[in-house]
Amino acid sequence: MEKEENSEESEMMIYKPLPVEVRVTLEQHSLLLGPTQSSTKKGEDTFLMSYIQKRTPVIPEELTTQFKKNFPLKIGRPAKENKKTRTRKKVLTSIEKRRLGLHKLPKTGIKYKACAPLHQLWVEYMENFLELENSAKAANKDLLYQRIAKADYHGCLLMVTRSKCPSYIGAKGIIVLETKNTFQIICEDDQLRIIPKRDSVFTFNVSKWTFTLFGSHMNIRPSERAARKFKSKPTIDL
Repeated sequence: MEKEENSEESEMMIYKPLPVEVRVTLEQHSLLLGPTQSSTKKGEDTFLMSYIQKRTPVIPEELTTQFKKNFPLKIGRPAKENKKTRTRKKVLTSIEKRRLGLHKLPKTGIKYKACAPLHQLWVEYMENFLELENSAKAANKDLLYQRIAKADYHGCLLMVTRSKCPSYIGAKGIIVLETKNTFQIICEDDQLRIIPKRDSVFTFNVSKWTFTLFGSHMNIRPSERAARKFKSKPTIDL
């Protein structure tokens, strides 16, 4: 108990005010050391003002305002606001389309009668596109061949006349899907058959004209074939 009382007394002694003699000595020492920072600053300002006034025709008030200003060494540019980025719609890649099976048709469920109106539309399209009355003349045959090569064959009633594979010969149907290497046709018995273009010869009719297609010359995607320039080549017999 005695120790605790002694510690409390010592703490009370620390926070007692300084005696008068110590205060006087401290004030005397401060006077001996010289003026404070505030007084020196004021002296520097007055010296600068008197030095500048003698050499420049500037009003003292303007000088004081200039001294009060802050001059940054580096000019900071204002931060740009984040503009809203346009979100583009996601487009399926070719690999994703293959995985989803968008390039494949179901082997069952497609009816030949349901595709008949598509064939009628295709016949009208070909009659307007080929302009057979004018392009069938000898002078315009090159133009006719190019149009046949660039035409869209979805809806064409096609028949396989020659092929290296005997099982394809005589197959006849409406084209429901064309790829780079195949024609997919729906036959009269509602069966979907995939006919390779290579090593096959096809025939189709438009009004009173009959045309022959060499599949080996058609191994191009339909979209690429429409924009491609074709040169006249001799036919290759199988």
